[in-house]
Amino acid sequence: MSTDARGWAARLSWTALAVPVSAALTALGFGLVYGAAQTPVGWRNTMVLGFGGIVALGALAGLAFVLYDLRDESNAVREIAVAVCLALTMLGCWSALKYEVLHERGRAVRAVVTALEPSSGVYDASTEAVLVDAAHRRPLGAIGAGHLAVGSELTVTVDPRGRYGVSAGPPPAPRRWLWKVTALIATLQALLTASLGFSVAKEREPRPRRGASHPPVRPVRDSPH
Repeated sequence: MSTDARGWAARLSWTALAVPVSAALTALGFGLVYGAAQTPVGWRNTMVLGFGGIVALGALAGLAFVLYDLRDESNAVREIAVAVCLALTMLGCWSALKYEVLHERGRAVRAVVTALEPSSGVYDASTEAVLVDAAHRRPLGAIGAGHLAVGSELTVTVDPRGRYGVSAGPPPAPRRWLWKVTALIATLQALLTASLGFSVAKEREPRPRRGASHPPVRPVRDSPH
C-alpha cells in the first residue's frame, strides 16, 4: 500500500471512530438528564450530583486540553463547539422530558400570587412570583413574574411527584419539535467530532524529511608567500 493510501486509510479510520465517540457523549449526557428527571429532587439527588461531578471534572480536563490547543493548534474552535453542542443537547432533552411529564401527569390548579421576589439565580436579575394554592393556600413554588402582581390569580400546572417546578398555564402539549432540534444538534456534534478525528489523523502523519543540506563551501584563500 502506498504512503498516500495508508494516510487516507488512517484519516478515514479516525473519522469513523469519532462518530461512536460522539454518540457515547450524547448518550452520557442524556443518561445524566434522564437520571435527574427520574429522581424526586431532580439535580439535587446525591447520585446525580456525584455523576455530574465526574462529568464536570472530565469537562475541565477537556478544557485544559482546549487551552493548550489555543497556543498552536487550529482545533480549539471545533472542540468548544462540540462542548456547546453537548450542553445544548442536554438542555433540549431536559426541556422535552419536562413537557412530556407535565402533559401526561400534570395537574391544573388555581394559584394566587402572594409575593414578588428577586430571582434566586446567581446571574438572574428578574423577578419571580411566589404562588400558593388558591383553595388550600399550599405553597406551589415560583414562576417568572412578568405582568403579575400580588393578589393575581392564574392557572398553573403542578407535577404531583414534585420532580419539575410549577409551570404557568394548563398542562402543555408535548413538544415534539424539541426532540427534533435536539437530534439535529447531536448530529452537528457528531460531524464536528468526525472532523476533529480527521484533523488528528492528519496531524499524526509523519512529515516528509527534507533532503540533507550540504555545508556551504568556503572560498580557499591563497596562502601568503
